[in-house]
Order: sequence, then structure tokens, then C-alpha cells
Amino acid sequence: MEQNNPPKPELKAILSDAFSYWNRTLSFQLIYSLLFFSLFFLGYLYLFQRFGLWEEYAKYLEVSKNNIPALNEKMKEFAALPQMGSFILSVFILLALLNPLNVGFYKIYRKIDLGEKPELNDLFAGYLGFNFFKYFGFYLFWFIVFSYGNSLLVLGLVWIFITLFSVPLMFFMDVKTFDGIAITIKGLRRDFPTMVVALFVALLFGLSGILLFGFGFLFTFPFWNAMIYSLYQHYFKELS
Repeated sequence: MEQNNPPKPELKAILSDAFSYWNRTLSFQLIYSLLFFSLFFLGYLYLFQRFGLWEEYAKYLEVSKNNIPALNEKMKEFAALPQMGSFILSVFILLALLNPLNVGFYKIYRKIDLGEKPELNDLFAGYLGFNFFKYFGFYLFWFIVFSYGNSLLVLGLVWIFITLFSVPLMFFMDVKTFDGIAITIKGLRRDFPTMVVALFVALLFGLSGILLFGFGFLFTFPFWNAMIYSLYQHYFKELS
């Protein structure tokens, strides 16, 4: 593999490509969001009950009813319950099981670049064969590290940036996790300000769907993938 070193791309071209990928895959965005959020909430509720947290939560809520300071204090006790650690780890595993859905977008966007028609089963590319274990392991590792780094906001942001292109690099170049991080860091050094602006736009647009009666979020939430792929296409190339 090698990294491309052409003149730095313009922000306008990166944004234009990202919105084009997103606009041409709206049906896939909706299916992704419905699958992701429905499965996450069902899994979350099951785990909440499985670890006996419903009963504990109801108990604390009843004791501190109509007393916000008391409720805040009880929530601290709730967070310190012995089973909470296992519950949080189980939520990380749940997220790691769901996030390979993101991988499918990279296959879909590449098909668009090649002039091919994307199909629904392309969305599940991250679950095929050994790929599932590769991406599941990466996402579980990602969420665990992020949970520790997020205790200090700066470290959480750093982790997001240095793993920004890890998944497309794993998918298109078949690199290992730490190789992907190293390549991503090299890419960030090339044009970090442009990438920051592009990601800020992706964040704002991704959240903007909430303003459209909340339902619009189902379409705008996956826009992050389109932006990452657009940046990847502009800053990296693969060996044929």
C-alpha cells in the first residue's frame, strides 16, 4: 500500500462529494438508522433488565421523587452498583456488534464510484466471513479506549481523529488496526485544518436532522460515513 501525495484537495470538492454520496444513498441511510437504533434500544433495554437495573433504578427514583438534589445523589449511588461495570461492558459489546453496519457504506460508495448499482446486501459487508470478527474486535477496542479517553475530553477527541480512517483502510487495504492508526496520523499531518472543518460540517449536518421533527435524524445521522469516505478518497489511494 502507499499513500497518495497529490496537491491538497479543496474543501469545496470534499464537501460536494460527501453530500453527493449521501444524497444518492438516502434509502440505505434510512434502513441503516432504523436497524441501528431499533436493535440498540432493544438490546439496551434487555441488558438493563438482565443485570437487574430496572428494579434498582425504580427504587432510587421512588426514594428521591420530586427531589432533584436527592435524585442526583441517588444516581451517583446507582452508577456505583457492582453490576454496572458488567452492564457497561455489555453495552460496548452491543455497539461493537452493530457498528459493522458502517462498513457497508464504504462498499456502497465504492460501487457508486465504479458506476455499479448498490444493493441492500452491500450494507452488511462488515458481517461477511472473517470480516465480522475483524470489525467487531476493532469496534470493541475502539469503544473501550474511547470510554477511558473520554474522561478527559481532549484524549477522546484525539482518539477519534487518529482512528478516523481506520475502518476504510481496513476494508480497502486490509491493514491491521495499529497500521491503520499510523497511516491515519500521516494523513492528518497532510492537511489537518481542512479535515477538521469537514468533520465539523459532518457533525452539524448529522445532528441537523433532529430539527426536522426528530425524524430527519434517521437520514442525517449516517452522513458521517459519507464524509469520512470523501476524505479518504481525496487523501489516500490503494495499490491495484
